[in-house]
Amino acid sequence: MARPRREIRDFIQMMLAPGLPSLLPWRAALWVYRLLSRSRWLFGAQIEASVRPAMDAIPGQDETALRRRLRLVRLLDAADLYLARRTPVDKAPAGHFRREGEWPAKGPFIAVSFHYGNGMWMLRDAQRAGLRTVVIAAPFEDSMFAGRTIELHYARWRWAEMDRSAGAPSAFRPKIRPKLVSALEEGKLVMGLLDIPPQLVPSRQLPVTLLGQPATLPCGLLDLAHALDVPVVPYWVTLDEKGRRTLHVEPARRVTDPEAELNWFAGQLDRLIRSDPGAWHFWPQWPQWLADAAAIRAAHRHDAPTGPRR
Repeated sequence: MARPRREIRDFIQMMLAPGLPSLLPWRAALWVYRLLSRSRWLFGAQIEASVRPAMDAIPGQDETALRRRLRLVRLLDAADLYLARRTPVDKAPAGHFRREGEWPAKGPFIAVSFHYGNGMWMLRDAQRAGLRTVVIAAPFEDSMFAGRTIELHYARWRWAEMDRSAGAPSAFRPKIRPKLVSALEEGKLVMGLLDIPPQLVPSRQLPVTLLGQPATLPCGLLDLAHALDVPVVPYWVTLDEKGRRTLHVEPARRVTDPEAELNWFAGQLDRLIRSDPGAWHFWPQWPQWLADAAAIRAAHRHDAPTGPRR
């Protein structure tokens, strides 16, 4: 009976709970999502895996409020699939999306963000601005969802909708550098998320300080921008108390020193997480992230030159 129960739970969590309220006008839908965020049953395992790391990293939070915020952000992230499928690509979602800042008039450039907030509408906004986006994505294989039919269907729909919103097919890790170089040479926008732990992207992880802890972040995207001399455009999406998503597009930056730029992005991620801890999606990975980072940082110290260069 374990699989039927799991499939029923996935159906409620991934389809009914986020999908049905999305049919309502936004203010009514948000009211329902906020009501659902009080349910400890929805996304229970994921929320529980997030709460303790978040409380330990940022002490003094209201745990009940944190749980609700984590669940609300996750509900909205799932709901964005259904909202996007019903919204023409050239239109913004009515009543709950705005942009601050401007995209560059044309590519190529690399848009850099984090697993923070709800990012689906960034792709739509860039396409409306005349930009086609190649999203850097983790490998997708049906075998990853063995025994999870509902979750597999949801994932397929989301990938398809992401490519439709981006206006170009995604590029999958690993060994995707030639695809990214080709996309940039064609004047496209490449979009990647920088806050990826070592267990997912072990290569070129460099030491940074994050949430007051010695952590690491991957520098590959910034290395690519430096090598090809293309700008990076930082962006992120915040969610206010009225349920309005704001896409913040920062001025383009030239990468002259990838490691220094990585530290700048680490500072932005730190600020965003502290301002809204419930909006970060990677709390469950944080403890292992720090453990892996300790080994990487030790290796960096071991490899560092110990005397003056001659």
